[in-house]
Amino acid sequence: MSNIITFIPRRALSAKQNLKDFIETARNVIPTWSELKGFKWENARWPTPYSAIRFTNEENARLHPSVSPKLGQLMHPEFMEAAKAYIRYRHHTEPHRNLGREMAAFRALEYVLRMDMGVPDITLVTQAHFESSVSIIARHKGAAFIARELLSILTRLAEHSIVTRRAHLWTHRYLGSLSYEQTNGALAPQEVKDKKLPDQDALLAIGHVFSRGYEEQLADADVLVTSITATLLSAPMRIAEIIRFRTECIGNDKDKNGAIQYYLKYWVPKTKDFARKPIPAAMAETAIEAIRRLKEITDEGRRLARYMEENPTTFYRHEDCPNVPDDKILTGAEVAQALGYKDARSCTDYIRSRTGKYSIAGFTLNSLWQIVLQDHRESNPHFPYQQPTNGENVRPLKMSDSLLCCRRDQFSVGRKTSPVLLAPFNQSYYSKRLEARENKNGRHKPGMCFYSRHGFEPIRLKSHGPRHLLNRLAKQSGLTVDVITAWSSRSSHRQTLTYLDNDRGEAAATAVALLGINNEHETKAPITSEEAEIYGQGPIHRSRYGLCLRSWRVGPCNKFADCLNCSELLICKGDRVAADLIAADRNNMEATFNAAQEAIVRGERSATRWTKLTKMQIIRLNELISILNDPLIPDGSPVQIAGADFSHEQTLVDKTAEAAGILLLGRDKLGIEYGNDLLACLDELVGGNKVA
Repeated sequence: MSNIITFIPRRALSAKQNLKDFIETARNVIPTWSELKGFKWENARWPTPYSAIRFTNEENARLHPSVSPKLGQLMHPEFMEAAKAYIRYRHHTEPHRNLGREMAAFRALEYVLRMDMGVPDITLVTQAHFESSVSIIARHKGAAFIARELLSILTRLAEHSIVTRRAHLWTHRYLGSLSYEQTNGALAPQEVKDKKLPDQDALLAIGHVFSRGYEEQLADADVLVTSITATLLSAPMRIAEIIRFRTECIGNDKDKNGAIQYYLKYWVPKTKDFARKPIPAAMAETAIEAIRRLKEITDEGRRLARYMEENPTTFYRHEDCPNVPDDKILTGAEVAQALGYKDARSCTDYIRSRTGKYSIAGFTLNSLWQIVLQDHRESNPHFPYQQPTNGENVRPLKMSDSLLCCRRDQFSVGRKTSPVLLAPFNQSYYSKRLEARENKNGRHKPGMCFYSRHGFEPIRLKSHGPRHLLNRLAKQSGLTVDVITAWSSRSSHRQTLTYLDNDRGEAAATAVALLGINNEHETKAPITSEEAEIYGQGPIHRSRYGLCLRSWRVGPCNKFADCLNCSELLICKGDRVAADLIAADRNNMEATFNAAQEAIVRGERSATRWTKLTKMQIIRLNELISILNDPLIPDGSPVQIAGADFSHEQTLVDKTAEAAGILLLGRDKLGIEYGNDLLACLDELVGGNKVA
């Protein structure tokens, strides 16, 4: 925000004087909200860009908005001045949307100070007052957040030398096991998280009415409830985000497999970004139909909004408008027809509320239009938008572009929809019909409760419930927390954990179903000594390439686990793990061989002998790989390397000879000591078979 005015306290002055100067600055210097219609410092009700606030006291915090509070229902005047100054200054320097929490914190503090000292003086606040205020706050569901806001208020006032500097050292009780994380957030008990899920019977009832819309015409209120619910079940959203939907809010594209993927596209104010939220295939058709129905019932509203944007001077000629000149005196029936009422009598109250007169005689379309325009300006203060702009770079949608462009009384019971007056969408249009609250007579308000009107048992459904449900289903389907966080338009994956159930083994069960394995842990019976002897003497064990035929009783492997040069290796044709490992070893060896060749070219002759041996090894591995990949050799066939190195039996012979003091010379040593002629003679003696 440009032109920020900062209050600079004077430390040498008393807290009371600093408070007086602070109030003076906030009231007479800071311009914030002064441009809003109905804003006056002395008023008990302030309009703000977000929502109106009233400076009622703790005892009357729930006073109905339609009731004007009396003097005894408001905060003490002196404390109210301090609260007003803080709120206006705070929203001038750091605007935010937590006005409700600020007011709850101020009400609790005012109550405690008033009970203690009669005239609540905020400069005399102590830690005891702070702790008592936190106890008052406990009645709120978001007590942890309000307590945090209260502490923030006091520490900010301490920085302005209005309250004691010790406020910086205070803490509240909502930490550790009492923190929001532990009681209602990511670390909350499972039963707390389960209560946030929507009731399945409530969803089934709404789904039943939605399905009837394919065969019959639903009332606009029913279209609103069922279609918004269907949209909330199509992607994890907040109810306040739906007001950002355009008429063409569903798009589609092809995924990597060439299948059509539908998604919702809209601006998310919380993350300040445009979102493209994929719609699960099972919900795509329902989402498309829901958006179509909402568009259908709001088409006339958008036409009216476009007409109003042109600043018209003549009456809006809607479908039922009397076909008479604009300056012709209307009959009572024509007045009712023009304004959208059933008869002349039913529109009398409206005319009286706008003119102060009961008579509806003498009106023309021109004079009625002036009444309509005045009403329009009062009821649509942000027109052509539904919401305040709040200085954001991305402006809210114009009503003429919004999917939810509603007309007055469009969702009411017993009243006709106004053909000439718009009504900014309010999320209570949806939530109030699903509250399932009883009135004073113990009955549900007729017509308002969606369930009662359709013969179902009233069950409360919160708009945030489907968001919890979709997040949990996404987790059970194997999506990562990061993907769920992005799908839900959150800034932190930590917040996502609040929506996910505590892991009770579902992840393991999902893996079991996907992999086809047994999730049961079976206790094995102890093996006998005879069985242990068999296992210990067995000639076969698993290596990374296949089966090694060497018995551990013979001693450690004298090839140092160089399995691919060992004749005791038995490979199974079709073992893809072994084939891939052998191919990887061959590739690594080739890379090293090529590097050695380049070194030889540069004059490093020491690598010559190594390359000769390696080249033979590469050829050997290539032959082995070709066998393992040969389609003519059936899978399961054993493949054994024919080596001139040693065998299991030869090792036993060598050990026996060594124990007898006999020296057995290998073929390599014989060749070196006596030459190839001796080897040829020995081969002749054994009938042409080479001597090992």
